[in-house]
Amino acid sequence: MQAKATDSRQEPTLHMDTNARRNFIKFHAKLGEKPGTTVRFFDHSDCYTVHGNDDCELVAKIVYKSTAYIGALLPEDKKETLQFVSMSKANFELAVRELLLVRNYRVEVYVKKSSDWEIEYRGSPGNLLQFEDILFANKEVLIGNSIISLLVKLEGGGQRRVGVASVEQNDCKFQLLEFLDDDFFTELEATVVLLGPKECLLPSLEGDYAAVKTLLERNGVMVTVPKKSSANDLLQDLNRLLRFAKGQQEDATGLKELQLQLASNALKTAIKYLDLVNDAGNLGHYEIKQLDLKRFVHLDSAAVAALNIMPKPGTYPSMPSYRWQSIMGVLDHCRTPQGHRLMGQWVKQPLRSRDILNDRHNIVQCLLESPDTMETLSLDYLKRIPDILMLTKKLMRRKASLQDLFRIYQVILRTPKILKVLLELGNSTIESVICAPFKSFLEDLTGLKEMVEQVVDFEAIERGEYLVKASFDSRLMELQQMMTELYSKMEKLLAKCTGDLDLDGKSQVKLETIAKLGHHFRITLKDDSVLRKNKNYRIVDVIKGGVRFTSDKLEGYSDEFASCRTRYEEQQLSIVEEIIQVAVGYAAPLTSLNNELAQLDCLVSFAIAARSAPTPYVRPKMLEEGARELVLQDVRHPCLELQEHVSFIANSVDFKKEKCNMFIITGPNMGGKSTYIRSVGAAVLMAHVGAFVPCSLATISMVDSILGRVGASDNIIKGLSTFMVEMIETSGIIRTATDKSLVIIDELGRGTSTYEGCGIAWSIAEHLAKETKCFTLFATHFHEITKLADTLPTVKNCHMAAVADADHFTLLYQVRPGVMEKSFGIQVARLANFPEHVVQNAQEVYNEFEDEHVDKQKKEDKALLEKIQVAIQQLSTAGNNVDINVEDLTQLVTQFTKDIEQLDSDYFKSVLATSEA
Repeated sequence: MQAKATDSRQEPTLHMDTNARRNFIKFHAKLGEKPGTTVRFFDHSDCYTVHGNDDCELVAKIVYKSTAYIGALLPEDKKETLQFVSMSKANFELAVRELLLVRNYRVEVYVKKSSDWEIEYRGSPGNLLQFEDILFANKEVLIGNSIISLLVKLEGGGQRRVGVASVEQNDCKFQLLEFLDDDFFTELEATVVLLGPKECLLPSLEGDYAAVKTLLERNGVMVTVPKKSSANDLLQDLNRLLRFAKGQQEDATGLKELQLQLASNALKTAIKYLDLVNDAGNLGHYEIKQLDLKRFVHLDSAAVAALNIMPKPGTYPSMPSYRWQSIMGVLDHCRTPQGHRLMGQWVKQPLRSRDILNDRHNIVQCLLESPDTMETLSLDYLKRIPDILMLTKKLMRRKASLQDLFRIYQVILRTPKILKVLLELGNSTIESVICAPFKSFLEDLTGLKEMVEQVVDFEAIERGEYLVKASFDSRLMELQQMMTELYSKMEKLLAKCTGDLDLDGKSQVKLETIAKLGHHFRITLKDDSVLRKNKNYRIVDVIKGGVRFTSDKLEGYSDEFASCRTRYEEQQLSIVEEIIQVAVGYAAPLTSLNNELAQLDCLVSFAIAARSAPTPYVRPKMLEEGARELVLQDVRHPCLELQEHVSFIANSVDFKKEKCNMFIITGPNMGGKSTYIRSVGAAVLMAHVGAFVPCSLATISMVDSILGRVGASDNIIKGLSTFMVEMIETSGIIRTATDKSLVIIDELGRGTSTYEGCGIAWSIAEHLAKETKCFTLFATHFHEITKLADTLPTVKNCHMAAVADADHFTLLYQVRPGVMEKSFGIQVARLANFPEHVVQNAQEVYNEFEDEHVDKQKKEDKALLEKIQVAIQQLSTAGNNVDINVEDLTQLVTQFTKDIEQLDSDYFKSVLATSEA
């Protein structure tokens, strides 16, 4: 097949003869069917291929943005052929990154060994170990790498006990938890949102696990059923994997976390699946914790989607849209990869601890009051901090170099400067939360710092070389002296060359070295003619920066120098291995230092976000749970106000115990109802993360959950209709909400008939206001629901204001008290530039329906008036009827009142209202 090229993309030629292609087709057929979420790559040494219709189409679109690059192994043989796409190593790496990190696919890589193809690497979204070099080489790791394993056990009363084990491979952390759950696995969904796993291990897909699989896929988590194999000994594995404290007995038997039997069995499966024990870099570095869900605000997946908490998959901080697409983007001004990762955790794990939140708010406020310090920390210090976690992992896997060790050393040198800047602020919270841990970890790393200073040649680093000091070893000293002498000789040749070429004072010859040429001379392009006249020198390369040339003597010295350098590096290899071995012992304090720097980066980022907003954010006043108060003045949506050409109109909310806990919001389509309720949800979430909020004043009671039902959309892939999605999400709200929750509901009941939808929406609104008594923002077009405010004093009606006349319609985006009876759908259609004839037709149909309704109402009113007339006559003669009893009279009056209430008459309404008053 001939190579093709379009733009900068090039498809490499697949070098296989016809016989080899036939054999490959037979081998591929023997592989059999594979899951649709698995892509198989084949390594041909000079290129990579994928095969089969689905894999070819998927990879061709990722790599080449076109299916034109799909070829056939045997184009002449239509029966026996097999589709393929070939790609370079760089494009293979691009495809693997996209599949594993963005699209949640599994990847298998086959390599040819002797005569057979064998699987060499496997990877999945939760198991990236074998692909780390491809995915993260020279790239910042901005995402977590988490996988969960879970087991479900049916208990008495129809409840299900769920055991969950989470493995965070980047942070070397096991987390276990168990809880009782309902038929809908409400708590499990909150756990999935909290942990944000890429993959989940299940023992099967039958029974309860079928419902669990549906839930996981709805939340974008890949489901894997591992092959059953011989059981591994959990205690034995943990004894090897866990990092025990000094003086602690290295035995996992007595760990309290292992009392969670179901979660422990799930952990056993995860350790086996990830093959953690067979990677020496993992041994002695993991920690195990019991996760307490009550520490965090409960978030359901609907709230995460409604509030745009996380950016879309494949969106990175370098993209212009990243900043305003999500709350994460708004808050994430982090300078370090570890800061980005921690920010992703924080926004998904809002806290219920008022003390921790007050500490975070204190630090953010202090930084905002010292803008110069904030700038210094962000731009001068944090910007220069590398990803210590990744460097530590390289140490643990014995893959680190002297350069990696030197980068760690630079962090240890810079941290005291950061500490000094923070201490100068004189803030007690900063000193206890950040400075005290910094001091402790720096003391633990003193030995590592001293070792680097003794071993590394800092003079060589200034030349861009990472070498062990020659004085550290006698053989190294000897080779160093030889290289010094050779370099001295080359400098003498440089002086001679300058004389030979007889250049003027402004021009000069330079002695340089690069890998492919070794040491050589360089002059500017304008002196090229002088060089060509001298037969003692020969040109080896011409570049934009000048002409590179050499001589026989210089070439000889250069070769000798390169030989000495190679021997020097070989000699220092064993020394470097010993140094790395010692450095591994500092993994624990390095990991802790990494976490503290990440926390500082996030808090500085909160301060930058608060200051850089179009209108600066304010500090929220946090009240204890149960205070039942939520007051936000001039609340704005943090994402929308960042968009260009948007002048945001702020609104307020005022909820107080026993006075008001629900707003029923009516108003025109596109009037801002959804934006308003999301703005409130976003502000409450940001406050519980530790950030400032987009308001002019904020008083917020601690909440235990933020629950949402916003937007109507079919989930075609999962086979769920709009109405079914609504009911699933709303049933979760009803089961989870307490009087300490915040609930936002928008357009509930649109997926079914008008009367059914209205009935469902009414009953849910009434339940939340009357029984649950949680903070609720309920946006609706069912105007009948607004009558709840007549019977429940804690329910208030409000609407999004608009001004309309015969020719014009203007949306004001302001929240005002009271009900808006119309939704102005036709006027909004005109605003959206619907064709005028369509709008006119809609108006005519609307008028017909309205006339029909009025006629029907008049007929019903006429019949009622006749009944009322009869009732009046009966009542007027009742006083003269001595035989009438009290019961008959009472019944007559009651029926009379009901008939009048049904009559759509302003006069009678006012009479009834006056009599009730």
